[in-house]
Amino acid sequence: MFCVIQKVQKKKPDPYGTRKEIIVTETKFGFIGEEPKTSYGYTYSNGRFERPVLDTYKISIHHSYRENGKVKKKQWVIRTVSYYDLIEYSLYDCADSSIRKVANETDKEEDFLYDLIYEKLNPIIEKIEAEFHQTEEYKVKREQEAILMAYREVEAAFEKEYGQGEYRYCYDIFGTLRNPAYLEELKVKKKVQEEYTRRSYEESYKRNYSNYSGDSSSYYTTSQSNYNEDEKKMLHEIYRMASKKFHPDACGDDGSKMKLLTKLKDQWGL
Repeated sequence: MFCVIQKVQKKKPDPYGTRKEIIVTETKFGFIGEEPKTSYGYTYSNGRFERPVLDTYKISIHHSYRENGKVKKKQWVIRTVSYYDLIEYSLYDCADSSIRKVANETDKEEDFLYDLIYEKLNPIIEKIEAEFHQTEEYKVKREQEAILMAYREVEAAFEKEYGQGEYRYCYDIFGTLRNPAYLEELKVKKKVQEEYTRRSYEESYKRNYSNYSGDSSSYYTTSQSNYNEDEKKMLHEIYRMASKKFHPDACGDDGSKMKLLTKLKDQWGL
Protein backbone atom coordinates (compact mmCIF):
# COMPACT_ATOMS: atom_id res chain seq x y z
CA MET A 1 0.00 0.00 0.00
CA PHE A 2 1.33 3.41 -0.91
CA CYS A 3 0.27 7.04 -1.38
CA VAL A 4 0.39 9.00 -4.62
CA ILE A 5 0.17 12.79 -4.74
CA GLN A 6 -0.36 14.29 -8.17
CA LYS A 7 -0.04 18.01 -8.79
CA VAL A 8 -2.67 19.42 -11.17
CA GLN A 9 -3.80 22.91 -12.13
CA LYS A 10 -7.23 24.33 -11.43
CA LYS A 11 -8.87 26.89 -13.71
CA LYS A 12 -9.86 29.59 -11.21
CA PRO A 13 -7.81 31.26 -8.46
CA ASP A 14 -8.70 30.92 -4.78
CA PRO A 15 -11.10 33.83 -4.00
CA TYR A 16 -10.67 33.62 -0.22
CA GLY A 17 -7.44 35.47 0.41
CA THR A 18 -6.91 37.28 3.70
CA ARG A 19 -8.94 40.47 4.01
CA LYS A 20 -6.67 43.47 3.72
CA GLU A 21 -7.89 45.63 6.59
CA ILE A 22 -9.57 45.61 9.98
CA ILE A 23 -12.18 48.37 10.17
CA VAL A 24 -13.65 49.97 13.30
CA THR A 25 -17.46 49.84 13.50
CA GLU A 26 -19.76 52.01 15.60
CA THR A 27 -23.07 50.85 17.06
CA LYS A 28 -25.30 52.91 19.34
CA PHE A 29 -27.01 51.35 22.35
CA GLY A 30 -29.33 52.93 24.87
CA PHE A 31 -32.17 52.23 27.26
CA ILE A 32 -35.24 54.39 27.77
CA GLY A 33 -34.32 57.44 29.78
CA GLU A 34 -30.61 57.09 29.04
CA GLU A 35 -28.44 58.81 26.48
CA PRO A 36 -27.34 56.25 23.85
CA LYS A 37 -23.74 55.07 24.06
CA THR A 38 -21.54 54.13 21.12
CA SER A 39 -19.94 50.69 21.14
CA TYR A 40 -16.80 50.36 19.02
CA GLY A 41 -16.53 46.95 17.37
CA TYR A 42 -14.69 45.80 14.29
CA THR A 43 -15.12 44.09 10.94
CA TYR A 44 -12.96 43.29 7.92
CA SER A 45 -12.74 45.12 4.63
CA ASN A 46 -14.24 43.62 1.49
CA GLY A 47 -10.91 43.75 -0.29
CA ARG A 48 -8.90 40.52 -0.20
CA PHE A 49 -5.42 39.56 -1.25
CA GLU A 50 -5.16 37.77 -4.56
CA ARG A 51 -4.05 34.16 -4.52
CA PRO A 52 -2.51 33.54 -7.93
CA VAL A 53 -1.09 30.02 -7.46
CA LEU A 54 -3.36 27.50 -9.19
CA ASP A 55 -1.68 24.31 -7.98
CA THR A 56 -3.84 21.61 -6.41
CA TYR A 57 -2.80 18.20 -5.11
CA LYS A 58 -4.77 15.04 -5.79
CA ILE A 59 -4.14 12.56 -2.98
CA SER A 60 -4.84 8.87 -3.51
CA ILE A 61 -4.11 5.55 -1.84
CA HIS A 62 -3.06 2.54 -3.97
CA HIS A 63 -3.27 -1.03 -2.82
CA SER A 64 -2.07 -4.24 -4.53
CA TYR A 65 -3.26 -7.64 -3.35
CA ARG A 66 -3.63 -11.25 -4.53
CA GLU A 67 -6.95 -12.88 -5.14
CA ASN A 68 -7.24 -16.42 -6.48
CA GLY A 69 -3.59 -16.33 -7.42
CA LYS A 70 -3.89 -13.12 -9.36
CA VAL A 71 -2.47 -9.67 -8.48
CA LYS A 72 -5.15 -7.06 -8.31
CA LYS A 73 -4.92 -3.34 -7.76
CA LYS A 74 -7.28 -0.88 -6.20
CA GLN A 75 -7.06 2.83 -5.54
CA TRP A 76 -9.04 5.39 -3.58
CA VAL A 77 -9.04 9.13 -4.17
CA ILE A 78 -8.80 10.70 -0.72
CA ARG A 79 -9.04 14.37 -1.49
CA THR A 80 -7.94 17.08 -3.90
CA VAL A 81 -6.49 19.95 -1.88
CA SER A 82 -5.52 23.38 -3.17
CA TYR A 83 -2.15 25.05 -2.61
CA TYR A 84 -3.57 27.49 -0.05
CA ASP A 85 -5.80 24.97 1.72
CA LEU A 86 -2.74 22.87 2.53
CA ILE A 87 -1.43 25.63 4.82
CA GLU A 88 -4.80 26.50 6.35
CA TYR A 89 -6.42 23.12 6.90
CA SER A 90 -5.52 19.58 7.90
CA LEU A 91 -6.65 16.35 6.29
CA TYR A 92 -8.11 15.53 9.69
CA ASP A 93 -10.57 18.39 9.00
CA CYS A 94 -11.56 17.56 5.44
CA ALA A 95 -10.72 13.92 4.59
CA ASP A 96 -11.94 12.02 7.63
CA SER A 97 -14.76 10.14 5.88
CA SER A 98 -12.54 9.09 2.95
CA ILE A 99 -9.83 7.82 5.27
CA ARG A 100 -12.40 5.89 7.29
CA LYS A 101 -13.75 4.24 4.14
CA VAL A 102 -10.30 3.02 3.08
CA ALA A 103 -9.56 1.80 6.61
CA ASN A 104 -12.77 -0.24 6.67
CA GLU A 105 -12.12 -1.79 3.24
CA THR A 106 -8.49 -2.67 3.89
CA ASP A 107 -8.55 -3.50 7.62
CA LYS A 108 -5.94 -0.81 8.22
CA GLU A 109 -5.86 1.63 11.11
CA GLU A 110 -6.84 5.20 10.23
CA ASP A 111 -3.67 6.52 11.89
CA PHE A 112 -1.61 4.24 9.63
CA LEU A 113 -3.27 5.78 6.54
CA TYR A 114 -2.75 9.35 7.78
CA ASP A 115 0.91 8.60 8.43
CA LEU A 116 1.23 7.07 4.97
CA ILE A 117 -0.18 10.22 3.35
CA TYR A 118 1.68 12.79 5.45
CA GLU A 119 5.00 11.09 4.79
CA LYS A 120 4.56 12.25 1.20
CA LEU A 121 2.60 15.42 1.96
CA ASN A 122 4.76 17.08 4.64
CA PRO A 123 7.63 18.06 2.30
CA ILE A 124 5.08 19.70 -0.02
CA ILE A 125 3.47 21.59 2.86
CA GLU A 126 6.87 22.80 4.12
CA LYS A 127 7.73 24.15 0.67
CA ILE A 128 4.38 25.92 0.32
CA GLU A 129 4.64 27.46 3.80
CA ALA A 130 8.13 28.77 3.05
CA GLU A 131 6.82 30.43 -0.12
CA PHE A 132 3.70 31.83 1.53
CA HIS A 133 5.68 33.33 4.41
CA GLN A 134 7.39 35.61 1.92
CA THR A 135 4.14 37.18 0.72
CA GLU A 136 2.49 40.44 1.72
CA GLU A 137 -0.67 38.50 2.59
CA TYR A 138 1.16 36.50 5.25
CA LYS A 139 2.67 39.66 6.74
CA VAL A 140 -0.73 41.36 7.00
CA LYS A 141 -2.35 38.21 8.35
CA ARG A 142 0.21 38.02 11.18
CA GLU A 143 -0.25 41.73 11.96
CA GLN A 144 -4.01 41.27 12.20
CA GLU A 145 -3.62 38.24 14.47
CA ALA A 146 -1.32 40.28 16.75
CA ILE A 147 -3.85 43.15 16.87
CA LEU A 148 -6.69 40.79 17.80
CA MET A 149 -4.64 39.01 20.46
CA ALA A 150 -3.58 42.28 22.10
CA TYR A 151 -7.16 43.57 21.89
CA ARG A 152 -8.59 40.53 23.68
CA GLU A 153 -5.98 40.69 26.43
CA VAL A 154 -6.48 44.41 27.10
CA GLU A 155 -10.27 44.09 26.90
CA ALA A 156 -10.28 41.25 29.44
CA ALA A 157 -8.10 43.22 31.88
CA PHE A 158 -10.22 46.36 31.50
CA GLU A 159 -13.52 44.53 31.98
CA LYS A 160 -12.18 42.76 35.05
CA GLU A 161 -11.73 46.21 36.59
CA TYR A 162 -14.71 48.13 35.20
CA GLY A 163 -17.31 45.55 34.18
CA GLN A 164 -18.35 43.30 31.32
CA GLY A 165 -18.73 45.00 27.94
CA GLU A 166 -17.43 48.40 29.09
CA TYR A 167 -14.15 48.38 27.14
CA ARG A 168 -15.86 48.79 23.77
CA TYR A 169 -17.65 51.93 24.96
CA CYS A 170 -14.27 53.55 25.59
CA TYR A 171 -11.73 52.08 23.16
CA ASP A 172 -11.63 50.64 19.66
CA ILE A 173 -9.79 47.51 18.52
CA PHE A 174 -6.56 49.46 17.97
CA GLY A 175 -6.55 50.74 21.56
CA THR A 176 -7.53 54.29 20.60
CA LEU A 177 -9.54 56.06 23.31
CA ARG A 178 -12.82 57.06 21.65
CA ASN A 179 -14.89 58.21 24.62
CA PRO A 180 -12.76 59.77 27.38
CA ALA A 181 -15.83 61.20 29.13
CA TYR A 182 -17.35 57.76 29.62
CA LEU A 183 -14.02 56.41 30.83
CA GLU A 184 -14.00 59.11 33.51
CA GLU A 185 -17.55 58.10 34.48
CA LEU A 186 -16.39 54.51 34.92
CA LYS A 187 -13.50 55.64 37.10
CA VAL A 188 -15.84 57.73 39.28
CA LYS A 189 -18.31 54.87 39.54
CA LYS A 190 -15.51 52.53 40.58
CA LYS A 191 -14.34 54.97 43.27
CA VAL A 192 -17.88 55.30 44.62
CA GLN A 193 -18.26 51.54 44.73
CA GLU A 194 -14.90 51.12 46.44
CA GLU A 195 -15.77 53.80 48.98
CA TYR A 196 -19.14 52.20 49.63
CA THR A 197 -17.48 48.80 50.09
CA ARG A 198 -14.92 50.29 52.46
CA ARG A 199 -17.59 52.04 54.52
CA SER A 200 -19.73 48.92 54.59
CA TYR A 201 -16.78 46.93 55.83
CA GLU A 202 -16.08 49.51 58.54
CA GLU A 203 -19.70 49.55 59.66
CA SER A 204 -19.82 45.76 59.69
CA TYR A 205 -16.60 45.62 61.68
CA LYS A 206 -17.96 48.21 64.11
CA ARG A 207 -21.18 46.25 64.66
CA ASN A 208 -19.39 42.94 65.09
CA TYR A 209 -16.79 44.41 67.42
CA SER A 210 -19.52 46.13 69.41
CA ASN A 211 -21.38 42.87 69.84
CA TYR A 212 -18.19 41.22 70.95
CA SER A 213 -17.00 43.89 73.37
CA GLY A 214 -20.38 45.09 74.60
CA ASP A 215 -19.32 48.70 74.24
CA SER A 216 -18.48 49.88 70.75
CA SER A 217 -17.88 53.48 71.86
CA SER A 218 -14.90 52.40 73.91
CA TYR A 219 -13.13 50.75 71.02
CA TYR A 220 -14.29 52.15 67.69
CA THR A 221 -15.65 55.43 66.45
CA THR A 222 -16.36 56.74 62.99
CA SER A 223 -16.00 60.43 62.36
CA GLN A 224 -16.75 62.54 59.35
CA SER A 225 -13.61 64.53 60.16
CA ASN A 226 -11.38 61.63 59.03
CA TYR A 227 -10.87 63.36 55.64
CA ASN A 228 -8.61 66.35 55.10
CA GLU A 229 -9.62 69.25 52.85
CA ASP A 230 -7.91 67.88 49.73
CA GLU A 231 -9.66 64.55 50.16
CA LYS A 232 -13.00 66.29 50.67
CA LYS A 233 -12.51 68.22 47.44
CA MET A 234 -11.88 64.93 45.62
CA LEU A 235 -14.93 63.32 47.21
CA HIS A 236 -17.03 66.32 46.28
CA GLU A 237 -15.95 65.93 42.65
CA ILE A 238 -16.80 62.22 42.78
CA TYR A 239 -20.22 63.05 44.20
CA ARG A 240 -20.86 65.73 41.56
CA MET A 241 -20.05 63.45 38.62
CA ALA A 242 -21.87 60.44 40.07
CA SER A 243 -24.99 62.46 40.86
CA LYS A 244 -25.27 63.46 37.19
CA LYS A 245 -25.00 59.81 36.20
CA PHE A 246 -27.37 58.37 38.80
CA HIS A 247 -30.01 61.08 39.09
CA PRO A 248 -33.44 59.45 38.58
CA ASP A 249 -34.12 61.66 35.55
CA ALA A 250 -30.89 60.41 33.96
CA CYS A 251 -30.88 56.70 34.78
CA GLY A 252 -34.62 56.12 35.09
CA ASP A 253 -34.53 54.14 38.35
CA ASP A 254 -36.59 54.59 41.52
CA GLY A 255 -34.10 56.98 43.09
CA SER A 256 -32.28 54.29 45.12
CA LYS A 257 -28.91 55.08 43.55
CA MET A 258 -29.25 58.76 44.33
CA LYS A 259 -30.33 57.97 47.91
CA LEU A 260 -27.16 55.92 48.33
CA LEU A 261 -25.05 58.78 46.98
CA THR A 262 -26.71 61.20 49.39
CA LYS A 263 -26.00 58.83 52.26
CA LEU A 264 -22.36 58.61 51.20
CA LYS A 265 -22.18 62.39 50.97
CA ASP A 266 -23.33 62.66 54.56
CA GLN A 267 -20.85 60.04 55.67
CA TRP A 268 -18.05 61.89 53.88
CA GLY A 269 -18.95 65.09 55.77
CA LEU A 270 -19.50 67.17 52.62
